[in-house]
Amino acid sequence: MRKSGYDLCRVIACLSVVAGHTMMLFWDFDPGRPLWAVYNFLMITARYSVPVFFMIPGALMLERRTLNFRRHMRRTGHLLVLFYCWSAICRIVDACCGHVWMDGEPLALLILQGYFHLWFLPALAMCYCAIPLLHGLIHGDTENIRRGTLLLCGIVLVLFTFEAEPDKPLWLVSLLTPYKLEHFFYVLYMLLGWVLSKQSLSKRQQTGLGLTALALCLIVAWLNRRAAIRAGQALDAYFGEFVISAAVTATFFFTLCQRLESAAAKHGALLQKLSDSSLGVYLMHPIFIDLLRGSGLELRAYSAAWLYPLCLAAFVLLPLGITLVLQKLPYAKKLVS
Repeated sequence: MRKSGYDLCRVIACLSVVAGHTMMLFWDFDPGRPLWAVYNFLMITARYSVPVFFMIPGALMLERRTLNFRRHMRRTGHLLVLFYCWSAICRIVDACCGHVWMDGEPLALLILQGYFHLWFLPALAMCYCAIPLLHGLIHGDTENIRRGTLLLCGIVLVLFTFEAEPDKPLWLVSLLTPYKLEHFFYVLYMLLGWVLSKQSLSKRQQTGLGLTALALCLIVAWLNRRAAIRAGQALDAYFGEFVISAAVTATFFFTLCQRLESAAAKHGALLQKLSDSSLGVYLMHPIFIDLLRGSGLELRAYSAAWLYPLCLAAFVLLPLGITLVLQKLPYAKKLVS
């Protein structure tokens, strides 16, 4: 059953991702300045968004009574098809127009490696491979336990075997680059999403959780700024998705959106449309960011007070418009869904 609270959560998380990536255009200056401290805090706070993207499918899939293994694996395979299609699109656009990430490597190898933000798709696909085992254990489905165990064992053994080869050809190095065993850590967020989907926090608990998340973001932002000042440059040492501030903030937003389920349901059709378009926005917005970055425009010559909101609006609305058009085309819609 469709849940408007999850749609709301996905939309907010997508906007946070775009806001964070846009801010990276403006934050490379003296970390000792007060403005950098503001940027730093906002960047730390926005780290909740990626964990939420794993919590939502975890909650949706693990709470189902049944899980069709073959259909689930087709969905997993579609994520990998999306990864290579969008890697090719992003790399070709960058090679022709942006010239931001081209470093002399052959284009084919760069496509195999993916684009910087596309790591999310193979990571999600790998975590999807853990779902049959988890679902089987939760719901007592011995067939999915068997299939899921064999699937995970196969993935781990293959990756370890190829990584052990000391003289791998460049094409194999590039092919293996997107698939990291540490991606399985995100399964923890899927499990957390499932657990939280069964919880109902009181108003007092929700407020306490929000204050805790705020306090942790302030502390982690202070730690990151202190490290940046010591290094004498903008630094993202504490920007990981498994930093405690990111986990607690993700928990806060996820549970908050669940509390807002009835209010969100009043705008269910709009939220569903925006939620269904969020993947397209996520996949496309770095293309426009890198086109601006590669244009040679000196952004620091302008006030970020008006340029940042303008860029953010453009990086959201342009991909959203293209996504809405692609969704109306029979085959192209598979690129954004």
